[in-house]
Amino acid sequence: MLIIENILTINIRWVNRLAKNVGKRFEENWKASIPSDVFYYRLKDQAQSFGGCSNLRFSSKNPCDCFLFSSPFMYALELKSVGTSSISFERTKEEKGVIHYHQIKGLREFVGYRNMVAGFLFNFRKKDNTETTYFQHINDFDRMIASIDKKSFNEKDLIKFNPIIVNSRKLKVNYRYHVSELLEKLNREMER
Repeated sequence: MLIIENILTINIRWVNRLAKNVGKRFEENWKASIPSDVFYYRLKDQAQSFGGCSNLRFSSKNPCDCFLFSSPFMYALELKSVGTSSISFERTKEEKGVIHYHQIKGLREFVGYRNMVAGFLFNFRKKDNTETTYFQHINDFDRMIASIDKKSFNEKDLIKFNPIIVNSRKLKVNYRYHVSELLEKLNREMER
């Protein structure tokens, strides 16, 4: 019995590590896709997110993962990559979800500034080893979650609320995203 428990524990740790690595790989692939004339800044991860340390007394909560600047606009982005068909979110601080309440709140605050674009990059990884990535503005995200009675959304829900597909190409293992194309689309929308 003890051997089975140890195997299960090892497998669960491996799956958790794999999930973290896939999300980090998405962030690394995104960063590698940023054109050289676009400013990129990744916010530092919190201390408590390393090693699963939960006994810290307090920690700051980052409002997003990164900022991009491509004149005249600044972009605040939260990146989420999932191997499931849906993404959970928190409507309040007390709930638990993949998208945290403080991230939603932070992105909402950013759009109050002139020439600021804030939103999510959602990366849905499929079982056939393909992926689809979308940008969704925080205002469209808010309209989406207000219209559903669930604590999560799927691609079908997302598609109803103005996401922009982020085109990509697969290398051997990694992806490269067409960031310039996305920024051009967002710039045109902002200038309307």
